Amino acid sequence: MSSSDGAKFLQALARALRETKLEAIVVGNTACILNGVPVITEDVDLLVRDTVPNRKKLLRFARLIGGSAPVPVSDLARTERIYGAAVQVDILYDRLPPRLGFESVRSRAERMEIGSETLTVAALADVIRSKEAADRPKDRAVLPILRDTLAVKKALRKG
Repeated sequence: MSSSDGAKFLQALARALRETKLEAIVVGNTACILNGVPVITEDVDLLVRDTVPNRKKLLRFARLIGGSAPVPVSDLARTERIYGAAVQVDILYDRLPPRLGFESVRSRAERMEIGSETLTVAALADVIRSKEAADRPKDRAVLPILRDTLAVKKALRKG
């Protein structure tokens, strides 16, 4: 997928979130990309609260982005996946590893404009903590560039 296709999808995703009034935080590598990290990803990860109203909103959200109803990834994970949209969307419920709750992640997240829409995007430091805790090979591989980018961003802020 080209970067312009990715931007169009993110704008459509943001529009669907707004239209369904589903509060979600972009996490994972998509959050890294939106935070200026030069990485790639094949999906979009969203952190949402696990409530009955949100489950209903997710059904409409999935339809609006051209995807299927969310289905569990496994019996062991509190993650669901939306297939069929231009980009696969994973829904993570309530928290990121190690114990980063929705409210905590939201308190440090940034609102970013995507075309004419807005997304709430997790802070890079939270994504790093999550990837460290998950400790999967793919996370370990990307952590050095995430840490380097965070260090550069901090240095630039100091001026």
